[in-house]
This record gives sequence, structure tokens and C-alpha cells, in this order.
Amino acid sequence: MIGQILGSIWQALPTGLLFARGVVMVGAFTLHELAHGLVATAFGDPTPRERGRLTLNPARHLESIGVLLGILVGVGWSRPTPIRPYRMRKPEWLGGLVAALAGPAASLLLAMAGAAALRRLGLVQEQPWHDWPTLAGWLTVWANFNLMLAAINLLPLFPLDGFSMIHNVLPLRVSAWWEQMSAWTTLAFGLAIFAGLWMPTPWLLSLATPVIRWLQHAAFGW
Repeated sequence: MIGQILGSIWQALPTGLLFARGVVMVGAFTLHELAHGLVATAFGDPTPRERGRLTLNPARHLESIGVLLGILVGVGWSRPTPIRPYRMRKPEWLGGLVAALAGPAASLLLAMAGAAALRRLGLVQEQPWHDWPTLAGWLTVWANFNLMLAAINLLPLFPLDGFSMIHNVLPLRVSAWWEQMSAWTTLAFGLAIFAGLWMPTPWLLSLATPVIRWLQHAAFGW
């Protein structure tokens, strides 16, 4: 009886998709955070190197809850790369802005590279489900995951990159107020994740699908 129940649950799970996300996520998060560190280092900030973040070792970049959500829902986060704009050779606002933007920009380029590889190979995007992902399935998950990683990180919510980008271009007094708002934006981010996880699937799809399709069309022409 228990074996039958567990078997039914296993059959209901999109095992192929979850596995593909797990593999793709490791590379996507690592390269996203590495991009932050490389740009900051190029501008003279030694902090990423001092913290051991200039590495392709995923263990230095991954974060447990972000990894779990990345596998389950296709949207997650990694450990933020520490950046100190005041240590850069560039003006603080410019160096901080470009270093914060580097992660989403890298993720978007990786997403477009995956979509370009699909077209170059004459493949059609497909979402794996139960079966082992085909090459088209791997490239589709890679493109979609990196696209969502770029889009989510542009939101102005702490600790996402969009929050840091705004923080770096605001005047000093307004920047201090924006930093005080970080607790509220983190709360809003957490509530949004909680609502998405508990929202009935049809409702969630009705909200998310148009946005995802618009992003895919804008980035990939799908």
C-alpha cells in the first residue's frame, strides 16, 4: 500500500524537469555570482577575492533555500557576492552599479546563448517532464532558468541585485533611506515567495504564464 502511494507520488513528479533544473542551476548561479566578482575585481575591489568568491566552485556560491526553490519552482537565489564600491578605483556609484548589473547581464547572455544554440542546431524548445532530458530539453531549461534569474534579480528588493543598483545611484540621504527600506523589501520578497508556493496552481499559472511568455518572446523570440 505504502509502496503504491510512493509510486504514485513519484509518477506525479516531473522528475526529468527537476533533475535538469538541479544541474542547470549549479552552473547558472555560479556564473552569475562570478560575474559580480570579476567586474568588482576589475574595478579594483579586492573583496570578492578576499572572500574566496572568484572561483568556479559551486559550494562557494550556492545557498540552501535558494537551491531548493530553484529546483522546485525554477526561481531561486545564491549567496550574494560581497562588493565594496568604496574600494574601487572608479566612482563609487558607477562601480557599484556596474558590478551589481554584471550578474543579471551575465545570466541574460547565458540565456540567449542557450536559445541561440537551439536555433543553430535546428532544435525546437521543449520542457522535459518525466523522461531523461534531450539536448533540446537541456538547452530549453538552461535558457529559461537563466532568463528568470536575470529578471528576478532586477527587482528592487533586498537582497536582489536590483536593490543594490538603485542604492548605488541614489543621493546620499535618499540612499540611507533606501537602505532602511531593505527590511520591508525583504519582507515583501518573502511574502511573494510564500504566496506563490501556497497559491493554487491554476491561479499561479494564470498570473505567471503571461509574464514568462512575454519575457521569452522579448529575449528569444519564442
